[in-house]
Amino acid sequence: MNILCTAAILCGIAGMTAACAEPPVKPIPDASRKDVAAISGDLQGVKISDTSKLGARGSDEGGRLGAAQGAATVASGGSLLALLMMPVGAAVGGAKGAAEAQSEAVVDETRANLRVALQEVDFTEMLRARLAASATPDAPRIIDVTTGSATAPLVGKDGAPIQQMIALEYRLNIYSEHLVNPKIGIYVNITAQVQSPDRKQMIHKATWSYCGERQDFVQMSANNAAGLRAQIDNAAAVLAEAIPYDLYVSREPRRLTIKGACMDFTNLPSGIGKQPGPARS
Repeated sequence: MNILCTAAILCGIAGMTAACAEPPVKPIPDASRKDVAAISGDLQGVKISDTSKLGARGSDEGGRLGAAQGAATVASGGSLLALLMMPVGAAVGGAKGAAEAQSEAVVDETRANLRVALQEVDFTEMLRARLAASATPDAPRIIDVTTGSATAPLVGKDGAPIQQMIALEYRLNIYSEHLVNPKIGIYVNITAQVQSPDRKQMIHKATWSYCGERQDFVQMSANNAAGLRAQIDNAAAVLAEAIPYDLYVSREPRRLTIKGACMDFTNLPSGIGKQPGPARS
């Protein structure tokens, strides 16, 4: 049995494990990118700004959420003993949650600051402007990036035609761990459909997942949610470099290497992926 056959069998057995799962981002095949000199793109997306469930408001809610978290933590062991110990986990978690929960006023202000920041920050324009201005070495020239579906220009201002266009769609939201005093970060999922200029041929497709490093939700909301706003800005900077680099320059796929949900961008040439870096905790 040859090595390729053995690898195929192993992947079949493993199913959707990280080792054998198809990477969500792969470079465009050489045959489809070697003669591409100019590209354009259009961008649209959605932000989820609902923060009404973040954190526990006061000791009563802290007790309830803490109990749920404690029971779930014990049950995650998966054994019969773990299931039998769920009431103990709930009791311990409930007491801890009630003691550590923030006041209602603090949580209300925190949720409001985070919600307003998500609503005010124009991520679409942040990412659009950075993509339009990007000049990734060895990547095709980006003549322009517009907002809205099917709006990408087919020729540059100098009249030069594009060879490919990229339709980009994103979803941005807060992701978190823990219930009572959650640690939160920005999560952006963005898909690129590389198409022929007339949009009739789908050439390539890739999806990136950016995870900002999680921090305490009260800390993240401080100073008009400065930490959250900075993380959104960083997400735009990282993705604006990663998209053309991964599609047209890189020879390696970009996988979900961090907890099967997040990508590590530390190999980007500029080093921007190292600040603040993807969540590892």
